[in-house]
Amino acid sequence: MILWSLQPRSVLDLIQRTGRYVCDPEKMSMPEFTKQYDWLAEEMSEQIGPPPPGVQYPVWAWYIQNGQRKKPDLRKERWCNGPGNEEYACIELDVPDAQVVLSDFDAWHIVLGDWLISNSEEEDNQQEIYYDLLSDDQKADYKRKNWKRVFDVAPFHNEWTTRGKWVQATFWELKSEYIQHVQLFRTACRAKL
Repeated sequence: MILWSLQPRSVLDLIQRTGRYVCDPEKMSMPEFTKQYDWLAEEMSEQIGPPPPGVQYPVWAWYIQNGQRKKPDLRKERWCNGPGNEEYACIELDVPDAQVVLSDFDAWHIVLGDWLISNSEEEDNQQEIYYDLLSDDQKADYKRKNWKRVFDVAPFHNEWTTRGKWVQATFWELKSEYIQHVQLFRTACRAKL
């Protein structure tokens, strides 16, 4: 499966030295989402098998951006990565399909927000009513099951939600043999207010 991972140059250097890169939980950019990342890791273990020893969280890449299967537009990405004026790498990968879990980028943000995924405002209202009647243990179980909808990447669009337009990929490790092409770029400097 062809994927594109945007990483700091230091990650590319590490892969060239050691032959692989795995996520370092100590450098996780959003530690407030540990519950959600732990849930994702459990789901990945069920779908593609457990992580290699010493691996806790996945590596991320793009599968589809803005409805298209192509390399990310680095003119836009340069504004989205890092604090600015840093060297990054757009790494094109060919990862075995059986080692990848796809998820909807927009729905993932619902998971990060600790909310429920729905396909309509009516469904959302019904879920909230039902959810509020549950015990705390039942709520946790219901939410974890609801979040599985993040893996539905079939294109869908209505006035409430869009799915399948932005699809991310997660896998346990980025091995040097997966790399097909690398394009270096610099992140944009942001004006200080």
